[in-house]
Amino acid sequence: MALMGFAGAANAATVEDLVELKHSYVLVCDEWNNNGTEKIAKNTLYGDNHFFTPTGHDVAFKDGAHTKGSVDLSQVDALGEDGAPLYVTQDIVDKYGEYGLHYNSMRLKNNQDVLALKLTAKSKLIIFLQGNNKVGKEARIPCIAKSTDDIKNKTGLNPFPTEDHPATVSGFKWEYTVKDDGLYYIGSYNGDMFVSYIIVEANEAPGTPSVKVGDQTFADGLWFREVTCKAVAATEEGSTEKIPTVVTYTTDGTMPTAASPVYTAPIKCYQNMTVKFQAFLDFGDGKPSADFICDGADNEANVNFMFDAPTIESDGPKVTITSPYEGQGAINFYNIGETDVEDSELTLTESATVTAYTKIENGNYGSFKSNSTSKDVYVLNPIKEKKTITVSGSAVVDEEATAEATDGKTHYKIENGVINYDKMDFFIKSPVISAVAGENAQYQIDGQEAYIQMSNTNITFLLAAGDKAKVKVICSKNSCKNIDADDAEDGSQVNDRKCVINVNGTTYTHLNEEGGEMSDMKMFPNEANIVEFELQAGKTTKQNVKDADGNDVLDEDGKAVQEEVFSPEDTYFTFQKYSGTGAIYIQSIEITPEADPAGIKTIDTQNTVKAVRYNLAGQKVSKNFKGIVIENGKKFMMK
Repeated sequence: MALMGFAGAANAATVEDLVELKHSYVLVCDEWNNNGTEKIAKNTLYGDNHFFTPTGHDVAFKDGAHTKGSVDLSQVDALGEDGAPLYVTQDIVDKYGEYGLHYNSMRLKNNQDVLALKLTAKSKLIIFLQGNNKVGKEARIPCIAKSTDDIKNKTGLNPFPTEDHPATVSGFKWEYTVKDDGLYYIGSYNGDMFVSYIIVEANEAPGTPSVKVGDQTFADGLWFREVTCKAVAATEEGSTEKIPTVVTYTTDGTMPTAASPVYTAPIKCYQNMTVKFQAFLDFGDGKPSADFICDGADNEANVNFMFDAPTIESDGPKVTITSPYEGQGAINFYNIGETDVEDSELTLTESATVTAYTKIENGNYGSFKSNSTSKDVYVLNPIKEKKTITVSGSAVVDEEATAEATDGKTHYKIENGVINYDKMDFFIKSPVISAVAGENAQYQIDGQEAYIQMSNTNITFLLAAGDKAKVKVICSKNSCKNIDADDAEDGSQVNDRKCVINVNGTTYTHLNEEGGEMSDMKMFPNEANIVEFELQAGKTTKQNVKDADGNDVLDEDGKAVQEEVFSPEDTYFTFQKYSGTGAIYIQSIEITPEADPAGIKTIDTQNTVKAVRYNLAGQKVSKNFKGIVIENGKKFMMK
C-alpha cells in the first residue's frame, strides 16, 4: 500500500495532468491541508498528483478548533445493534491501522466542490467522512460521477440515499467499486461533506509488492523518510499455486530490471524522490531473472517532505515569526509585498498582511520550503470622530475583454478609480473596485458606477474600550443574492433580494423605524440598499451565576446557570463578504462615534423621554425584542 507523501500542492491547468492510480493508495486529508488549517486552492494537483480539484477545497476548522470530528483507523469503533463494529472494522484496522487518528478536515461543499482522479477498472473507493449526522434520504454521502455536471445534477453512478440510509456520523465509512478505467469525479449528495480518508484499493497485478513511506523524521542533524517494501506471493497464469517473489528497486526514476539492486532493507531518503520497485518470481535462490518477471507487478513510493507553516504573532506593530523547526535547519522569511525578506521580526508603520514561511536546510541534500501562512496586522488609531470611505471612478467599455468575451456581454473596467480613506483609520485588504454598468446600470446609485467589491475585500477599523459608533453603509442596489428573483405570491419580502452586511460574523440588513426588516430591493428600491447599525467595543462572554457564598447557582437539572457579561475592551471590527450572497458592492461606509448608553449614570426625571434600548452588541432594538437589553445604563431581560 503506497502511503501518501508529504508534498506541497502543485498547480495544474486541467485534469489531464492527473497521474493514473494504478496502485493502492491512502489519501490522509489533513496531511494535505496543514492539519485542516489551510484550504486547497482550485486547479490544484495534490496527493502525489493523483488527485485534482478544479474548485478547491475548504476546511472544517474554525476559531482554532477542528469542527467535524476525527476517524481513528487503529481502533475498532463502537458496536451497532447487531453487535458488530459500525464502520472501523477489524479488517480496516489490520490493513490501515498504522494511519491512526486524523480529522475530517476536507470540506466538499454541496453543488460546488469536487475532486477528480484517474482509476483503473475494479478499483474500490473507501471514504471515511462526517456528514453532519444526517440520515435517510437526507444523508450526506459521496456522489461518484463521470463529469462535474453529473454531480451538480445529482445523477451520480452510485444511487441517491434511500429512506433506510444510516446516519452519516463522524467516522462513517462509504464504499464504491468502479467498473472501468477512466476519469472519475467525487462530490457530495444532499449537503456539505467532511472527509478524513480517501482509500483506493486498486485491482493490482499478482505479486505487486506492498510499499510504505515512513514518517518524516529528524535525527543526527538531517530530515529523512524511510521507504519499506514487502514482497507479495504471485500466481502463474492458470495456476492457484502461490509462488514467492523477490523485488528489485531504483532511486533514479527508471524502471527496475533484474540487474537492479534487490530490496533487503529500508531505504533512507533525504530529499523528494521516487523509489520504484519490480517483482520477479523466486524459485528458491532469491535471485531475480528477466525470464521470471511478474508482468504489471511494479509499484513506487513517492517520497515528499512537508513542513508546517511558522506562526505569526503581533504586539501592536511589532511582528514575530516562530517556526516549529527551530534548531532543525529552519530559516524564516516574510513578505508584505513582492520581496521575501530573511528575518523573524519586523515592525510595521501601517497595517498590512504579513506572509511567512520557513526554509529548512537539509545538509548537502538541499532545502525544503514549508507551507506559508498569513496574518493581518493592524496599526490603526481608534475612531474618535466621523470617518468616511468613498469610491470614485467611471466605468468604461473594456474593448479587449468585450471582443474576447464568449458570453455575448459587454464588459467594463474602472477608469481613475480610487478608494478615499486614511490608512491610519481603516485597513482595506485586497481592495477591488468594480463597475456596476451595462445590464446592471438600473441598480446603480445616482450615476455612481464604481464600487468596492466585497467578495475579496475586507475593511477593518478600531473602536477603543467602551466606545460606540453608528455605522451607515450604502450599497449598490444589486448587492443581493438575486435581484431578479421572482416576486413572492403573497406579496411578502423576498430573501434573495436582501442586501446583507457581515461584520465580525454578525449580519445586518436594512431595518425600518420599528426595528423590523424592510430589506427587499424591489419593494423598497430607494432605501433597502442603506444598512445602518451600531457597534460597541468589547465582547460578551458567558459566566456562571454565583450565590451570596460564591458558589455556582444550579438549575433543576444540576447544571450551572450562566449569564452573559459584557466586557469593554479595544475591538477591531471587520466588514466581510456575507457568505449567503455573491459580491456585495459598496459605495460608502460612514463611521460616527457616539456616547455609550451603558455609561449613563443619572436620569433627568424632570424631562424623561422615551428610553432607547440596546442589545449586548450595542444595536438598537425594538419593543418586540426578546433577550438581555441595556436601557438607561441598566441591564434587564425582555421576554
